[in-house]
Amino acid sequence: MAAASATPPGSLDLLQPGFSKTLLGTKLEDKYLCSACRNVLRRPFQAQCGHRYCSFCLSSILSSGPQNCAACVNEGIYEEGVSILESSSAFPDNAARREVESLPAVCSSEGCTWKGTLKEYESCHEGHCPFMLTECPACKGPVRLGEKGHHLEHECPERSLSCRHCRAPCCLADMKAHHQVCPKFPLTCEGCGKKKITREKFQDHVRTCGRCRVPCRFHAVGCPEMVEGERRQEHEAQRLREHLALLLGVLQAGPPPGDGRPLLGQGERGWGASTPGPGAAPATAAELLQRCEALERKTATFENIVCVLNREVERVAMTAEACGRQHRLDQDRIEALSNKVQQLERSIGLKDLAMADLEQKVHEMEASTFDGVFIWKIPDFARKRQEAVAGRTPAIFSPAFYTSRYGYKMCLRAYLNGDGTGRGTHLSLFFVLMKGPHDALLRWPFNQKRPVSDMNIASGCPLFCPVSKMEAKSSYVRDDAIFIKAIVDLTGL
Repeated sequence: MAAASATPPGSLDLLQPGFSKTLLGTKLEDKYLCSACRNVLRRPFQAQCGHRYCSFCLSSILSSGPQNCAACVNEGIYEEGVSILESSSAFPDNAARREVESLPAVCSSEGCTWKGTLKEYESCHEGHCPFMLTECPACKGPVRLGEKGHHLEHECPERSLSCRHCRAPCCLADMKAHHQVCPKFPLTCEGCGKKKITREKFQDHVRTCGRCRVPCRFHAVGCPEMVEGERRQEHEAQRLREHLALLLGVLQAGPPPGDGRPLLGQGERGWGASTPGPGAAPATAAELLQRCEALERKTATFENIVCVLNREVERVAMTAEACGRQHRLDQDRIEALSNKVQQLERSIGLKDLAMADLEQKVHEMEASTFDGVFIWKIPDFARKRQEAVAGRTPAIFSPAFYTSRYGYKMCLRAYLNGDGTGRGTHLSLFFVLMKGPHDALLRWPFNQKRPVSDMNIASGCPLFCPVSKMEAKSSYVRDDAIFIKAIVDLTGL
């Protein structure tokens, strides 16, 4: 017998038990069931005895070595040497696998309406159904796969949040307990009513707030009053005798048993060892009265200082109010000046446009003639010719000229690399009749139609001058410029 291995032959990359029988949409035949788990076969293997097993089930059975086929034993057909499960004799049953994978299937998750074949379920739907129940990694509770993200972000009691006050990480269940100790948690002062005081600054506020009720400074000797901070001195002045009586009682009673601390200069003598003499209490009371009188004198001095400071505060407040009024006036003036500057900028912009228009008109007037004869100088001829060849500036226009002071307006248009039939071989020149300021007074040929746009349709010579002739040494180009003379014949107009 061949030695057994831990897993059956073949690649068992998907070690899962058989499909649940609730997946099938039709009545199930026994031949599609695993002989071990009694579920629908997944990656079926056939033993030498003929029984079929899921690859996962067969691998589990053979994990401890070859075994007797339990199905053969249960059916009473056990045969020695044949009803043995071992990896060397088991083989993938591809025919059964194709039959199983072609069976119709429906998703068993509650609420899911998916339908298809068992193969489609395994490859596309299993493990991805949004209605399947899965375990929340935080609270360990069941949650639908499609709602897992929303649950983790909004509903999970164990989701991790950040305290909105101190930004410390904390789970939702512990958030209330965290708010009890959060240093940034906002508190409200019951005395003055101020809100949003952080816990870390609340004690500082209590010490400075005049409306907070705090224990009297003689609370340790028996005064039960809770007084506001700003009325504490008034309370101590009104209850001076009661406070002295409480102090005297404490002095006469001595420290509590077991308290070895000295009290008011008793030194190392214990109160329980001896009883104070009859003059001790009056002497101590007299000393306390002297201290109280000294404190009253200091209080009077401080009251005078407070009065002076109050007057100074009032003076500073009046100065601040005057500065505030002046600031508001300055702000209004600044706003008015800003509006004026904006108006001036707009006016300057309009004037700049008008100036540019005037400069353009002056330039045109300087270059214009009014006798029907015009000499057009084209400077930088080589550069402009290259631009025309490259297609950047195929055509250039001359300044406008006139047949007379109030006559027809016209210009020339030149294609330095040619146009139409002369493209690339000739310089093309065209005559353009333009819309003039006195067209209403002039005679118009061509069915009495005068120009309605700045430039009329050009007419001229596409083959005006060959390029080769211009590029010759004794050509029309002088000092990198050419001159074109136009003469308008007004006969018959």
